[in-house]
Amino acid sequence: MKIVIGSTLLLCAVAMVAVPVFADTCSTGCNIQTKKASASKKGQFDYTLSCIRDSSGDELIAKVTAATDAAAKALALKQC
Repeated sequence: MKIVIGSTLLLCAVAMVAVPVFADTCSTGCNIQTKKASASKKGQFDYTLSCIRDSSGDELIAKVTAATDAAAKALALKQC
């Protein structure tokens, strides 16, 4: 019985630590801070985007190169 209780408590502790790691996303989206024509890729733009992590509230600054605003936001979300 002691082994069952001990292993149950251990599994619960692992689950409590693992769940926030999987939930660390930026579901609120990213906001474009700067956009300028890319010097290295013709027809694309260099973006600086600000994203907020849901779990901690920390701000992530993402720098991406994309052809459209939507593509830039999608790339920034992948970095979050």
